[in-house]
Amino acid sequence: MPSARSLAVAAAVLLGVLVPGVAQAAPPSNDDFDAATVVAALPYSVAQDTTESTKASDDPYGCRGYSIQGSAWFRYTATEDGLLRLKTEGSDRDLNVSTFTGERGDLKQVWNAYYDGCTTDRATPLTFPAKAGTTYHFMVSGGQAKLALDRISHLPNDDLANAEQVSALPFSAAQPDYTRASREAGEPSTNVCSGSSAPSVWYAYTPTRDHSVLLHVEGWGSGPTASVYEGTSISDLTFVGCEGPQHYSGKSVAVTAGKTYYFQWSGGGYYSYPSTLELSESEPFRTSVYTGYSHERSMFETIGFSLDHTNDYNDPVTTEWDFGDGTTAPPSTDDHQSHRYAADGVYTVTVRSKAGDGRTATSTTTVTVKTHDVGISKFTVPTSARAGEQKQLAVQVSNTRYLEKVKTTVYRDNGNGQGWQEVGTLTIDVPAHPTRKVKFPFAYTFTPQDAVTGKVSFRAVVEPQLDYPVRDAIPSDNEVITIATTVKPALTTAAAVAN
Repeated sequence: MPSARSLAVAAAVLLGVLVPGVAQAAPPSNDDFDAATVVAALPYSVAQDTTESTKASDDPYGCRGYSIQGSAWFRYTATEDGLLRLKTEGSDRDLNVSTFTGERGDLKQVWNAYYDGCTTDRATPLTFPAKAGTTYHFMVSGGQAKLALDRISHLPNDDLANAEQVSALPFSAAQPDYTRASREAGEPSTNVCSGSSAPSVWYAYTPTRDHSVLLHVEGWGSGPTASVYEGTSISDLTFVGCEGPQHYSGKSVAVTAGKTYYFQWSGGGYYSYPSTLELSESEPFRTSVYTGYSHERSMFETIGFSLDHTNDYNDPVTTEWDFGDGTTAPPSTDDHQSHRYAADGVYTVTVRSKAGDGRTATSTTTVTVKTHDVGISKFTVPTSARAGEQKQLAVQVSNTRYLEKVKTTVYRDNGNGQGWQEVGTLTIDVPAHPTRKVKFPFAYTFTPQDAVTGKVSFRAVVEPQLDYPVRDAIPSDNEVITIATTVKPALTTAAAVAN
């Protein structure tokens, strides 16, 4: 039965006979799938004008789903397993080239390591693994086409057994041509950093001393990733760690002298961005502990501590805490701890941190606990008074810890929510004593306005004179407001004489 493409060509010829004077297209001889040019042997190259190629109704879509206006076909039956590379370099334009297996009406696009069995760029060759006895069909969009097809070898370090030896650090390697790489049978994979189907290349490193290696993929986006394994063959590898450009800081792994470690660098895919594999000796791990405050702290405070790690490479860090007062905290990956000291003193806080690869670091900080606490033990005011009378007010201040310079201020209530007016202020050194109190004497002359109101309240405030940000440990006993004093009008002259 004639193909759809053959019928279309016959119809076009008949139309040309019936309508003279119209220039007719001259499709290439391999314009139809069934008339594909057979590539008999490799290497193969051809230059062909496929500008006037047409599109059959059952032609598949081109590279990455693009619809093309016309196509020419080539086919090759592989004689051995291996990699094939198709080039369109030298063509007059970027050709849309796709590779398929199967039969007409049931074509399946070939996938490879880097591009999806196709290319739209004449500078980018198409490389894919071929199986002996399988026929591969190449659909080429119209243009002045130059095609070259040949076998190409795998990368030398495609398999673990042929891993490239890393003799010294630092070491770096540019991203390989993953179209020439594969995934060998039994090759391990981890979903932590990479998928299970990406092609890979291998590097081997045998250290002469114990240390840590920083594995880093320099790049960005979702490019290749690198994993490190211990073992002796592809079947007995143990995963150690992995890193990719999306992790930014690298992965540090501990290595033992005389043991061989294998670095699997895998990648591929159309959206794989270029990157570089870097192996270097890990920088020393450092940790620092701090409280955020350098001033004296109170034994009534819960003090917070934080850790800052350097060269931990985003791995969890385990830390042991010693607060210097006989109290410790169990190993934890939490970089924040809090502690309250039971007594005043100077304490050395020590932290011992261990990075994910076993590197350790120690840091200390000093905490001074000195509790300042003064308070009002008694505030004496008269229960009653008359306008014009001056009476005594007394504030007794307690202090059981350290000699403190204390400022005491007395205020009177202006009434009607109008705030407080200062009566007087005194600053006196208050020595520490378990029971003795220091008296701050004040005097106040009651006014006619107090008598109009009929009462007046007093407020006392004590403030130890401490350097900011040190403050009184228990400020709740630093202020007292008295019960109001009853205030009567002043006595008249006659009443005063009678009394």
